[in-house]
Amino acid sequence: MDLVVVESGAKAKTIQKYLGKNVLVRASNGHVQDLPVKGKEGSKALWNHTDTELPNPNWSWTDRSEANIKRIIADSHRKKVKRVMIATDPDREGEFIAWRLSELLSDFPEIKRITFNEITKSAIQASLESAGSVDMNLVDAAKVRRFMDRLIGYRTSRFARSWSLSSMGRVQTPTLGFVVNREKEIQKFVPTPYWAVQALASSIDFRVRFHDRDDPLAWKDDKGKLDTHRTNNTSLAEEAFKALESENQMTITSLSTNEYNRRPKPPFTTDTLLQASGSKYNWKPSNTMRLAQGLYEAGHITYMRTDSTRTSASSRQSAKDYISSKWGDEFLGKGVVGKDAGSGVQDAHEAIRPTNPLSEEPKGLDSSQLRLYRLIWSRFMASQMSDSRWSSMKIETKLANFIRPLDGDTKWRVLPGWELAFEKIDKTPPVSCPIKDKSEQDVLSLDNKVDNPKLIEDQTKPPARYTQHGLVTLMKSKGIGRPSTYAATIKKLLDRKYCNDLKGKLKPTDQGVMLWDEVIPFYETEEQDSSLFSTSFTSTMESKLDQIETGKQNAVFVWDNFVTSFRQLHESALEQKRSKPTKRQIEYFERLSSLVSPDELKTFIKDEDPYTMNGERIGEVIDSLKKATADLEFPASSKQISYIQSLAKSLELDDDTVLSTVDVSEFSELTGGKSGTASKLIGMLREKTDETPRPASAKQINFIKNLVKKSELEEEVACKLVGAESYSDLSGGRQGTASKLIESLRKKQPKK
Repeated sequence: MDLVVVESGAKAKTIQKYLGKNVLVRASNGHVQDLPVKGKEGSKALWNHTDTELPNPNWSWTDRSEANIKRIIADSHRKKVKRVMIATDPDREGEFIAWRLSELLSDFPEIKRITFNEITKSAIQASLESAGSVDMNLVDAAKVRRFMDRLIGYRTSRFARSWSLSSMGRVQTPTLGFVVNREKEIQKFVPTPYWAVQALASSIDFRVRFHDRDDPLAWKDDKGKLDTHRTNNTSLAEEAFKALESENQMTITSLSTNEYNRRPKPPFTTDTLLQASGSKYNWKPSNTMRLAQGLYEAGHITYMRTDSTRTSASSRQSAKDYISSKWGDEFLGKGVVGKDAGSGVQDAHEAIRPTNPLSEEPKGLDSSQLRLYRLIWSRFMASQMSDSRWSSMKIETKLANFIRPLDGDTKWRVLPGWELAFEKIDKTPPVSCPIKDKSEQDVLSLDNKVDNPKLIEDQTKPPARYTQHGLVTLMKSKGIGRPSTYAATIKKLLDRKYCNDLKGKLKPTDQGVMLWDEVIPFYETEEQDSSLFSTSFTSTMESKLDQIETGKQNAVFVWDNFVTSFRQLHESALEQKRSKPTKRQIEYFERLSSLVSPDELKTFIKDEDPYTMNGERIGEVIDSLKKATADLEFPASSKQISYIQSLAKSLELDDDTVLSTVDVSEFSELTGGKSGTASKLIGMLREKTDETPRPASAKQINFIKNLVKKSELEEEVACKLVGAESYSDLSGGRQGTASKLIESLRKKQPKK
């Protein structure tokens, strides 16, 4: 008997169905071993390496993986397994898991590595017939990526703690830079006022053209960009509006038409899927990737982490057969063959496409899964179809009593072509000219609508904050991150409280701005390309990891060079840091110095200015002040006070009520330290928060739904475990029924 090891239980279930009872299919449940995080080894940022070998740390078990692997081994021996087929995901992380599994299962007579980009019977059978071995180039790339992230994460995060910041990262920090820099653009933006006049006629939007392009009085924005439909002349705008209002019509002076084709786009890559689902459905990248993972594991789509637009010849032929039968041969195009992503490719997969193009709406999907599947299906089907054909028309008109012209444009679809694939997703556009019976000198009456015509007094808007999917697009264009890390990187920024998602837009927090403005400059150099957290430096590292995968770069050489570069940058940062006090030191000094008299303070600082002392000197002053004030209570920190205020707000309590709980009347009277009144108050408020009934969070509900699905339970049955009837009855908080249900369902997860 053969043993096939995959990563997830859902995938194992799908593959077991295809392979039958004569093959044992089990799930590793993701990573089984990784870099150590506990004990002496867990505190290391760096391990020794030689000129020919990468570091070889003691790889540690991930949560619950040791027991799972022991079960798999026991089951395999009981079933007399002779051959192990490792079928983890076909990317560098999957290859790393496959490598660890091959080491852990090495007692079996034969171990093979199989990969497939889609979970279909034919793809799995083909992979079994072409079984090979673990690709050590991919493994080495995964190792170097880990070593880089560990070294940067551990050393720079410790550095950042001087500012009371939690972490820094190889990809997350330059990505944060995009968000912070955009916020700075918004803050320094100076709006430019303007006037405009619009009118609707035959559903076409006409705008008064106030100026010619060479007019020295033409309106320009703060960057010098010209817009002839805007003006600074208030009286001119009002004159145009009054003329339109009184005449209620305009005369056509010229018409010009143009025909053009729209070509279909190639099938989805990870970043374009995240962009499309974000734009169309307002989904966050993490949500899209979760849904795509489910579709992949159920066998409906190909692997969802890819930079490639390439598709198989057989899938394209299936699509063309379907197009011919449903819409006719005239809708067939030459087909977007697609290509691998070249030097920036993480894995030479196919694009994201349906595994069975003939299946337009697979059964058994929930509404969100179906929407995503339909989007993927439509994009792939469209890629094999003919161009759509459109016509556009530009119209210029005039008024009887106003000298400046109005112009408008309209477009309509002549032939749908590939757009038919999106007929169940997109609205049908206009298919005929709205003024096809009109010509020059004909009159167009204004539409009978409220606010038509319209006099607009407005000003230019600042650049928009990034959406999560917009940030993914920017990451891709700058070459940082990869399909497997886009969603995870943004999630880290949110989890670390470096960004907030405000109605779908990312805004940096004070902590995020502090990290970028105050900490990152320590790692900058005169040459921007060599600054540790610059996009160019990060992009270069990503490219080198890709080249390790393909054997174009030696892993040890890349790692050794990186260690040398990082060591120089980090030591320089430490030296700069020692030359002046950190914000954390200053805050601590101010709290301690408030406990002594000005004369006593002078005995510690002499004639020096504490704000210009170097780090070592102010550290000595702080130590002396700590000893001198050891028996005194010092004020609560600003962080403690902010936390108390946020807890009070959530409980709808006013300041006086909160402070009276610990017998003080002002926040400044709160004392710091673990035994201070601020800590006591925080503990009391947290207990009260836990006791206050509130609905379960959306995050808790989604997590519960996932556990319920894995446990193969119904909603009602699962909720009854904690005395609730449905998800809507669950309560939030650490002591709520949602938390209790999560714990209960975790214990009920099926053993693999």
